[in-house]
Amino acid sequence: MLSKGLLGAILIALTSTSIQAQKAPEYFRHLTFRESAFAPYKGIHPINAEQAKGAAHYRFEYDDKDRVKMLSHQIGDELIADNGNWDTFIWFSPKVTIEYGKGKETHRYFNVDNVASEVHGKVYRAEYKLNAENQRVSMHLFDKEGQPSLNAWGSNHYTWSTDSEGRITEKRYDLNGKQVAIRPGFDFYEIRLDYDKNGLLMFMTNYGLDGKITNNESGAAIDRIYYDQEGNFQRWSVFDKERNPIEGNIPMVHIGEHLYDKHGNKVGMRGFNRYGEPINFSWGPFSVKKGYDKFANQNQVVNFSKPDVVFNTTNFEYTKDGLKRQWMKFVDTSGELISSPRLGGAAALEFHYEKGSKVATGRSRYNEELKPFVATGENSK
Repeated sequence: MLSKGLLGAILIALTSTSIQAQKAPEYFRHLTFRESAFAPYKGIHPINAEQAKGAAHYRFEYDDKDRVKMLSHQIGDELIADNGNWDTFIWFSPKVTIEYGKGKETHRYFNVDNVASEVHGKVYRAEYKLNAENQRVSMHLFDKEGQPSLNAWGSNHYTWSTDSEGRITEKRYDLNGKQVAIRPGFDFYEIRLDYDKNGLLMFMTNYGLDGKITNNESGAAIDRIYYDQEGNFQRWSVFDKERNPIEGNIPMVHIGEHLYDKHGNKVGMRGFNRYGEPINFSWGPFSVKKGYDKFANQNQVVNFSKPDVVFNTTNFEYTKDGLKRQWMKFVDTSGELISSPRLGGAAALEFHYEKGSKVATGRSRYNEELKPFVATGENSK
């Protein structure tokens, strides 16, 4: 029979082993690209806890089965809002928690003050249904009152299945059960998602509304996505349903290319036509360069109309601790404030916060002399 002392020592040892077995938090500067909510969250550009104290990052926390139970966007221990380095379409709030049940996952979203909130439209909670292999087969969205709701793209629920080629088939529906596009301005309806062995999306193909591979209005049917050795979304290319290279979808380029620094921050973007020649994106720029501060907050976006010809620059300023954006300023090539159509003719935008909060509750516009902006004519509407 074991003595009380020996029994206690064994219990302590077992408890210690159990604690050590649970996966410790992990920190990543960025997330892998996600075009679909079907894919799990995955971090890239890992850093340690000490580095995370002074850099924008994603913190992953795990349950005792090594499943992600919380994912948050932070500097140190503080949540931060979108600072220009979000690098995936499917990331809607500074923090998401994940609860697991039999055949389901429940995702809840929080604002930058760590308050459960509706995000990305009226999404307070996402309910995933899982099959026997724990693969996601559907997702339904709900508002704060627990009622079915729409996200900012007009979708209420998603369904996923596997086709004969092993690809994931995704469909999205509104509150009336009508099938909707992947998001406004991107009219791919039923899509086939082809992932590689590492879970990275390689092809996205539009099967329209009748289950047949279909060109959208821009002539596009297929997006091919490429990654570099770090897992960064390096470039995409666009094809029609016969797999001919075209310039299509919203950017209206055949190849779009992202450029990164050593930390995985996106520092540039440029487009090419089907012949490999540089061309402008549909919204104007020939190319884009971006800068970051010491916290990896995006602090500058420079748009070029032609090679080496700048047509606008936007600067962003943050509080000294990097936690809150204070200013957005439009400047010319000499760094002087200039009027911008993006601000209705104003040159600068100041963000206001209540004491103790990181949620911007107000904004003020200023002119080129950094005096309160008074709108006139069309800008006053």
